[in-house]
Amino acid sequence: MQDSQDKGKVELVGRKKAGWLKIVVAVAVAAGALYGYKAYIGAKTQAPEQTQAQAAEQLVSVKPVVKTDASQKASEYVGRVEAIQSVLVTPQISGEVARVCFKEGSMVKAGQLLFQIDPLSFQAAVEQRSAELERAKATLDAAEKYFARVRNAEERAVSAAERDNAESAALAGRAAVAQAKAALRLAEINLGYTRVTAPITGKIGAANFTKGNYVTPASGPLATIVQMDPIRVSYTMPDKDYLDQLASFKKDGTVYKTKLILSNGAEFDAQGERDFEGNEVDTSTGTITMNLRYANGDGTLIPGSMVRVRTKPLKSDFVTAIPQTAVMADQQGDYVYVIGSDDTASAVRVTLGRDLGELREVTQGLAEGQKVATAGLQNLRDGMKVKTADRAYDAQAASGDAEETK
Repeated sequence: MQDSQDKGKVELVGRKKAGWLKIVVAVAVAAGALYGYKAYIGAKTQAPEQTQAQAAEQLVSVKPVVKTDASQKASEYVGRVEAIQSVLVTPQISGEVARVCFKEGSMVKAGQLLFQIDPLSFQAAVEQRSAELERAKATLDAAEKYFARVRNAEERAVSAAERDNAESAALAGRAAVAQAKAALRLAEINLGYTRVTAPITGKIGAANFTKGNYVTPASGPLATIVQMDPIRVSYTMPDKDYLDQLASFKKDGTVYKTKLILSNGAEFDAQGERDFEGNEVDTSTGTITMNLRYANGDGTLIPGSMVRVRTKPLKSDFVTAIPQTAVMADQQGDYVYVIGSDDTASAVRVTLGRDLGELREVTQGLAEGQKVATAGLQNLRDGMKVKTADRAYDAQAASGDAEETK
């Protein structure tokens, strides 16, 4: 009996403890739900503030609007070096080469003796023609004297036929003298051709015929001479560039300083003088041939070699310019983001000009000294707060210094 009463008390105490446990769990669940709800509400109310904070952390790179010399942009073309004069030295007569009077590959001057053709036969021809001239003169002298006597004689003493014959003989004698003079002159010219001289000053190549060879006008050139100083560089440029350059030529004369890049990469600084331009544009390429003349006293420029021609105007042309990476475009046109002193981005419409390589000319919309965003533009909006890359770097450096101090 006593055992059953004790068992009933234990069951009653267990039921009470289970009830209290359920109450505690319910309270804990309710408290957790309330905390989660408050956290959700707090996160929801703080989201705009966090978005603004994130926007303020948007990094951009900036570059200043600058004044730059647009004329500093060099144009480069492929050119060929050409001799202004090139001569094939050929024999004018037939004969044996007696001497070669130059060093192959040397510079020769106009009038310098190059080849000597055996002159003996030509000297003899001159002497023969000279003798024929003297004989013709003697014959003419006799004919003129006879004609003078006949003309002065009484009409009854000389017939008309004799007068006519005497006059004809005198005229024939004069013609014979003239013919003999011409023959002598021709013989002297041929004798002069035995001395083959340089027609121009320049660099001579190899001798194609040496001593002992028999040459004729049909044998081909004895040697070749090319003029080295001055020398010409020929290249083609687009017709638009040509018109711009022609306008400068008409206004200021020679206005382009050029730099030639030789085949070995060396630079040849020289002032190229305007020589002449082609008389038509190549319809297949839209280019025109330009020719510049250069002093080449040291022979650096070799005819036939390829060079790169860099041209740059001598006069300055300062313009407002910005980096190409700062330019953006939409349906309304071109614009950039200007970063103010308060780190606020402002979209500004601009009018663009010439392409200057990494820079772009701006004709309207910006002033020198303003700062434009050049990187990090994808998420930028008008009026957005930004952090420039240079300031972020400064802040990071300051933080590092503070850590080192600790």
